[in-house]
Amino acid sequence: MKKIFAILAFAAMTITANAQGLKTFDCKMFSCQYPANFEAQEQWLDEAFNAKVEDGIEFMDLSLGEYGKDMTPAEMKKYSESVKYLIERSMGEPTGWKCGPTTVKGKTFTFRSEGEEEVDDNKVPAVKYSFGILTPKKNIFLGSLKFKKSDEAKYKPLVDKIIASCKEK
Repeated sequence: MKKIFAILAFAAMTITANAQGLKTFDCKMFSCQYPANFEAQEQWLDEAFNAKVEDGIEFMDLSLGEYGKDMTPAEMKKYSESVKYLIERSMGEPTGWKCGPTTVKGKTFTFRSEGEEEVDDNKVPAVKYSFGILTPKKNIFLGSLKFKKSDEAKYKPLVDKIIASCKEK
């Protein structure tokens, strides 16, 4: 009987997620939701997931790392500065991406970045929302959702839902 309820609960969650523009990815180490119009990429590592829109700049990545400590809000903010550095610089050179301030809420940090992506020899304004989530097992999810700046009204509401969906097994 419990198995039937579990199947029904999963079906209800999937239907609700699809209605909100999300679908579910599930693997050995974690599960998460991602935009329904993205296609999941082949998973090479148990602790990493990527999805994208074919022939577009839209991209989501998520990884689960063993960082092993329960960071304070100040430590999370400092850690996010390291992530920002990697977005703004590649091998020490500026990438053209600019990161905004970090927001820390509970065990999660987020920040927004703006830059450009090249599509068919044209520079397209883009936005990336990056996030980190401490797990109960003291690991950390690191992820981002990137899309055209003109689509921000469509994708921004999904960021909090994606963050809330990240579950370590």
